[in-house]
Amino acid sequence: MMFRCVFLFLLITSLPWSQNAFSVKPTKVTLGELPTLKETLLSSPQDILLSDQFEENIYGESQSFSDYAYWHKLVFPEASKQQKNENFVLGLNYYVIENLDFYLFHGNQLQKHWTRGALQDWQGDTEHYNGIWIPITLSSEKSTTLLIRKQGNSPLLTPFKLFSTQEATTQKENKLLFWVFIISSLLILLAHNIFVFILLRQPGFVYYLGLNVIILIALSVITGFSRWVFSEEISQWLIRNLFTVFGIGTWILYRFSVQFLKEVQIPSPDSFIRKYGDSIFIIFLLLVQIVSVKTSASLFAAIEVFLFIVCTYWGANAYLKGFIAVRFYLFSWIILMVGSILNTMIFWKILPINPITEAILPVCSLLQLLGFSFAFADKANHIEQKRQLQAITDPSTGLPNRTYYFDTLPLQLNEMNKNQPQFALIMIEITSHLKLSQAFGPAKADSALCEVILSTHQKIIEMDGILSLLLPNKSTKKLMRLTSKNIVLLSTTPDEIKEQVQQIQQILDHPTIVDKVLFRHQYKIGSAIYPSQGSNLDKLYQNALIASNSVTYSSGNWAPFTHKLKSNHAHQLRLITLLTDDIRQEKLYFDIQPQVNLADNRIVGGEVLIRWNNEHLGQVSPAEFIPLAEQTGLIYKLTDMLLEKVFQWASSNPVALLAQRLSINISALDLLQENFAERVNILLKQYRLSAEKFTIEITETSVFQKSEIVGHNVKKLHDAGFELSIDDFGVGYSSMQNLVALEINELKIDQFFVMNLMTDTQSQTLCRNMINLSKDLNIISVAEGIESEDILNLLRQWHCQVGQGYHLYRPMSTLQYLTLLEERDQPLSPSINRA
Repeated sequence: MMFRCVFLFLLITSLPWSQNAFSVKPTKVTLGELPTLKETLLSSPQDILLSDQFEENIYGESQSFSDYAYWHKLVFPEASKQQKNENFVLGLNYYVIENLDFYLFHGNQLQKHWTRGALQDWQGDTEHYNGIWIPITLSSEKSTTLLIRKQGNSPLLTPFKLFSTQEATTQKENKLLFWVFIISSLLILLAHNIFVFILLRQPGFVYYLGLNVIILIALSVITGFSRWVFSEEISQWLIRNLFTVFGIGTWILYRFSVQFLKEVQIPSPDSFIRKYGDSIFIIFLLLVQIVSVKTSASLFAAIEVFLFIVCTYWGANAYLKGFIAVRFYLFSWIILMVGSILNTMIFWKILPINPITEAILPVCSLLQLLGFSFAFADKANHIEQKRQLQAITDPSTGLPNRTYYFDTLPLQLNEMNKNQPQFALIMIEITSHLKLSQAFGPAKADSALCEVILSTHQKIIEMDGILSLLLPNKSTKKLMRLTSKNIVLLSTTPDEIKEQVQQIQQILDHPTIVDKVLFRHQYKIGSAIYPSQGSNLDKLYQNALIASNSVTYSSGNWAPFTHKLKSNHAHQLRLITLLTDDIRQEKLYFDIQPQVNLADNRIVGGEVLIRWNNEHLGQVSPAEFIPLAEQTGLIYKLTDMLLEKVFQWASSNPVALLAQRLSINISALDLLQENFAERVNILLKQYRLSAEKFTIEITETSVFQKSEIVGHNVKKLHDAGFELSIDDFGVGYSSMQNLVALEINELKIDQFFVMNLMTDTQSQTLCRNMINLSKDLNIISVAEGIESEDILNLLRQWHCQVGQGYHLYRPMSTLQYLTLLEERDQPLSPSINRA
């Protein structure tokens, strides 16, 4: 602080302060309790001068809140020859006193009148603001008396101080330098923070700017500087509504705190103070318009303390949440509120006013601006850290993403490889995501997928032997999400990878609820070991992906990488490329396998079987290319091409549908397409065919319950006249649910059970029960894979209705099928009851 205070006390005579005799010139003296008079009737200064009702015991009363006017008297004896023509200067700390008058008397003669009240005209006798300084010229012939009249609701902050002329000049200069330093520093720091805001566009800065404007206004009002900053009308309005201004400043500080801490959701939107904080300040602003100044001061003090506690609590919680920028916010906030509370304590005369306490609020205001400068810089770093974190993490789960895997993880592995020569990459692919999206919509599918990923991560966090991944915010994860459906982790104990995968499978096998339906996710797990199966992360991920793609639902959910798999994968890529070209050129064709009524051996229909004979590969089995088509999305074009070819052939050969039906296989994924049924019906009408002659066989690989898209397609197909059949019943997923969801007309018993009927009693039981189930549901039972006469006889004995298999007829070309129909001379209607 830039004050120079030289404490040299005046030698005081033994006379009491009522006489106030000075034998020597004072350098500086602080006056204690002065003789005081309470004004009950309006009186002139001359009358007050002659009054004998001055008492020292009511001095304390005069310094507090009161509606009365009070007079104070200072009496100086005649000046000696040494003090002739010498002056004293009375100094007073200004603190919003509405009416303050000084009257200087020599004897009974009024020499000078000064007005220094906040609501008074100072008569233009000051060139600039330098405080309240009253020059006192001692008379050499008569006693000198100074009367001070104070009137207003605010307390008069004392003590009064007497200075020599030289010391008063020094005090004025020091005070001016102090305020120039404070105001200049405040403006410079405020300009700096405005510049930071322009660069960073941080939310809540408008509140921060408003807060500091209020602080500058409050300081100018408290010190009296407002008289030289604002017009007389504005200055007096500010003084009359000082607690309104303070209340607005406190509300702005509350709003600024809410915005500054918004990054970490503090305070909670549901908290009481967040919901009703604005209302509390509105009520306060309304109350200060109707209550006394003393009550307003009490309410403001309560709000200060309440806000101090609340915002300090918020800041501490934000820091515990890892919001580092809040440390300087807390510093600035506490400094400002401590300064404000201490200044309020001065106003209430709990603290004395002196150069130190007088400087508390301006210095705290300066420190809070400086602190918020650091807070903004910290927040800028936090925003940059958050940006970096967002760049390397998945927004839905907060897990490290693909960028982290390829850019950040290699640096960590370089350090790890010094002590850990081997590790294993485990890759998990959630294969049911696409089906979920088609069945329930992408939003619910993403939510369900995130749920299972986070559950898996929670399990992995508890596992030993898994590499911890450090993020910029100092948090650690153990799982990475490289694509929407692919997650990976690194095992630092490759020898235990089997046990680790089993623990992960326990989580993945646990069903989740999607749209109030229990759903069991389908997944594949692949693994590869560093460095033997991949010398870098790119190769390692590639090989783990190859391993996961080799997984079949009949072989389990996990496959470790082998070099044989890599050669198979290259073959699959070639298959996909050639299949894409041949579908586009419509080079695929179909055969038909006759279906027989087991009661009388009549041919009642045929199953359409797609075939692919590639010029480079030769004949390719459907068991090899159909799963690839489903994985790559080619199945949709394949189904469209097959339907077109079958309808075109049937239209050209109506004899094939005179007494028989055709069964066409589609993928379960087809029913999850919007408008699939509409496209089929349009194509059927184009070739002028009847839907009653066709059965749509759906390979059972998905769950359809409560899927609006599937329900819509099923209804449209039934309405058009198609019959629906479940193919390979018993080896898929949730078979009983699909019986209801698809409203099927036919159930095809998978050949796995049929071919083992003569050697496996369990297959006999299951097959017989499926036939009985069909009877109970009034649907047709079809057994495929009949390879011997014994099996055929057993199925007849159980009253299975329709059969197909090599023992009856092998798949044949369309021309052979037509020839067969002509040779068998089929009747016009089959004997089987399809009602």
